[in-house]
Amino acid sequence: MNMLNFSGKEVLEMAIRIEENGQRFYREALKGTEDERLRKTLNFLVQEEEKHKRYFRSLLDKLPEEENPFDPYMEDALQYLKAMADAHVFTAELEGKELSEVIKEVEDVLNFAIAMEKDSLLFYYELARGINEKDRDVVEKVIEEEKSHLKKLLELKKEL
Repeated sequence: MNMLNFSGKEVLEMAIRIEENGQRFYREALKGTEDERLRKTLNFLVQEEEKHKRYFRSLLDKLPEEENPFDPYMEDALQYLKAMADAHVFTAELEGKELSEVIKEVEDVLNFAIAMEKDSLLFYYELARGINEKDRDVVEKVIEEEKSHLKKLLELKKEL
């Protein structure tokens, strides 16, 4: 497996893992939050991550099976992909709890979520440079989904 030439399947697996990390992050932040508006916003963010995860999984399910001849480096490659996804955006489990201790306003939570979406977009744009040509549409769909989420968050912030 060429690490600089990702397949659509690999990109979607990373995207799903990033969404799962985001959910875990926001759920952890919820544990330390008593303010009802903040709780509502964090719950909204958890639900949004779940929607993205389901959408990315549906794209993954539609992809044709890849031919996988025996590759002795496949396990290393899978670990590499997981590490990339885990190192991106939502990194440590405790950061969600720490976030709840410093963020006291809904606008702060939205600013944080907006920054994470922007980071995600940068990450996917970079991945797009190394995707197999035949799978380029997959990463473009992931980017479009992230852009729509960013737009939704910006609109929500504007409504405040």
